[in-house]
Amino acid sequence: MDWHFQGTNDDREHTKRIIIEYLNRIKAGDDSAREEFILRFRPFILKLVYKATDRHVEPENSEEYSVALLAFNEAINAYDEEKHSNFLVFSEQVINRRLIDYKRKNHKNKMVYPFSYFENEDIKLERTLSDADGNNAIERLEFTDEIRLFKSELASFDITFKDLLSCTPKHRDSRELLINIAKKIASNDGLYEKLKKTKKLPTLELLKLAKVSRRTIERNKKYIIAVSLILRSNLEIFKEYAAGIQEKEVDLR
Repeated sequence: MDWHFQGTNDDREHTKRIIIEYLNRIKAGDDSAREEFILRFRPFILKLVYKATDRHVEPENSEEYSVALLAFNEAINAYDEEKHSNFLVFSEQVINRRLIDYKRKNHKNKMVYPFSYFENEDIKLERTLSDADGNNAIERLEFTDEIRLFKSELASFDITFKDLLSCTPKHRDSRELLINIAKKIASNDGLYEKLKKTKKLPTLELLKLAKVSRRTIERNKKYIIAVSLILRSNLEIFKEYAAGIQEKEVDLR
């Protein structure tokens, strides 16, 4: 029985308990438990590799799968139940970070916009909930908990994932500029709290801190707000995107 894809709330809780039991056995030095755990989650690892590469791979001949497998092992070793309530979400973040690192080092793939992931997740989630069987729907829900929370936070600013796709700059220089503006907000508690409280960008303060025009800020406010929220969130895969953009001052006034 594929026990990590159960349909009811009770089944999901049971699944989580089984995962923790496996992790405890592994941490106690049970190598056979590690091998069995990894074997059971091989489809999960392959699915993440497919999402990252947009192609099916053969584990025996795929460097990306090897990277993901090492990352899954890393997640097993690093998982702390007190810090992370869901091992599947935690391991997915670790695997995605390592695959991003691998792409950067090999320069084989262009950096994708982070919000294209939002769109894909949203579309796949809605399609899964309406078309797929219950087991797959529950699985998708398990893996998108944090995305759902972020979607809700964006909604409080009257921003949707679709908005972000349409407003993401196509040119790297423009993205660099806007991400650096967002970093100024996220790194300043006063500005960030003002953003959260008023649901508006602190434009006057940003004009003093960044070499940009009011027009640039106003035209790109949704993107700046979203990246600011990401930088203060637990969405590590999108933090990696922002961190990967080279910090430099670009004057577009």
